[in-house]
Amino acid sequence: MNQYLNKIALTFLIVFSAVSCSDFLDVVPQDKILESQIYENEAGMQNVHNGLYLSLANNNLYGRQLTMDAVEILGQQYNMPSSHTKNKMASYAYAESNPKAVFSNIWEEAYKTILYANKFLESMDEHAGIVSQDKADLLKGEVLGIRAMLHFDMLRLYGPIYKVSPAVLAIPYYDKPVTVNEPLLPAQEVIVKILADLDTALTLLHKDPVLTTGKYTPTSDFDGNLYYSKNRGNRMNYLAVKCLKARVLLYSGDKTGASTVANEVINFVKSNTLFPWTPFLEATNAANPDRTFSSENFFALSDYTLYTKQRDLFDSNLKDTQIYAPILTRLTAVFESNDNDYRSLPSWKVPVVGGKTQKTFFKYEDVDEKTKLFRLQIPMFKLSEMYLIAAETAPVAADGITFLNTLRFNRGLTNLGTTANVTTEVTKEYKKEFIGEGQLFFYYKRINSVTIPNGSAASGNLTMGAAQYVVPLPDAEINFQN
Repeated sequence: MNQYLNKIALTFLIVFSAVSCSDFLDVVPQDKILESQIYENEAGMQNVHNGLYLSLANNNLYGRQLTMDAVEILGQQYNMPSSHTKNKMASYAYAESNPKAVFSNIWEEAYKTILYANKFLESMDEHAGIVSQDKADLLKGEVLGIRAMLHFDMLRLYGPIYKVSPAVLAIPYYDKPVTVNEPLLPAQEVIVKILADLDTALTLLHKDPVLTTGKYTPTSDFDGNLYYSKNRGNRMNYLAVKCLKARVLLYSGDKTGASTVANEVINFVKSNTLFPWTPFLEATNAANPDRTFSSENFFALSDYTLYTKQRDLFDSNLKDTQIYAPILTRLTAVFESNDNDYRSLPSWKVPVVGGKTQKTFFKYEDVDEKTKLFRLQIPMFKLSEMYLIAAETAPVAADGITFLNTLRFNRGLTNLGTTANVTTEVTKEYKKEFIGEGQLFFYYKRINSVTIPNGSAASGNLTMGAAQYVVPLPDAEINFQN
């Protein structure tokens, strides 16, 4: 990864015109001058901070590969037979050129963004006093949450099946902007570091405006500077960090801890009106459907090229060898032949152009009203996941059914019976709830499901194991570690 670090440092300097690379390259003192100029004022700090979110929306991260593309292919969300351009990835042929390049790019972009985050944190400390403590805490808390999130998703993708092999070497953890490569750590040690970052982030974010005014309404706090209080739903805010902590705890096998955190989020939402369930008429509105249930999203990533990606992946004019679309019988099975599900009708339709007879994906299609706040957003952490975690970790099965029925009611479905199997029903909801959001494959890996539905066949399952669930580290990283 050394070749990445030098290139990353230089890129950071050029792209953001913000953070010095002198610490990395140890050349050109002018870089240090540039850093001082950037961090000598509040606007410069905000510019670099905002750049981190632009990095998260990169195609190699949550703008595509970690939400609607690569990890969804691994989760068998689409039909990709032998004639499809992405068949090798759907077949878990990680040594083939296309999958190998895709996952190498994901790795490089993730660790590049981690370096950005670490450099930002270091520079904030070096230039303490430029902004108030409350402002600094908010900025640093968000960035620590981002750092933890990126490491966690690298662990989920490239690390072992945690349920089986938590002590196996997994990924490096970078908590400082260094040029030396860090060694691979056992997966369980990575989890410890992630949770430590999240706990620190929660402490720093304890005054987050998202807790008092919600996702979009600014406050007069922070000296009236709206950068810190408006659009909190597009930031790694306090509630998003809480959701991530619940996700991490569950992945690590700590069901009690995950249950506690998920219920804390649920009880917070119940105590106010800041994050209401999205009603049917808004989710299915003919002209402006809120297909991502935006009122329930604690953090949604802004992606100003989202509709280009919608066209590139899901447009009905694409050839059958290119389009990302499921086999109809598979999609029907996911939604249990129930088009009353709010997640089905607005996001899955037979298109009127392109000659396709199967339903295609419209979740990220643009809406008529261009002022809608939910436009250009990809869900990252949302209320429904907290209900699913609470259901899965409930000590009493009846309580698990209650959590599931709350989610089902708010998706237009009838209640489950008291004898329903919680695990089975949670799996069904993951299949429905997170299409195009990149969570299903990680769910299968977390529970170590030995078979999953074959997305490229009308029926039948694929046998899963470490060869399928564990993406190999990129060659550059392997060469260094060896």
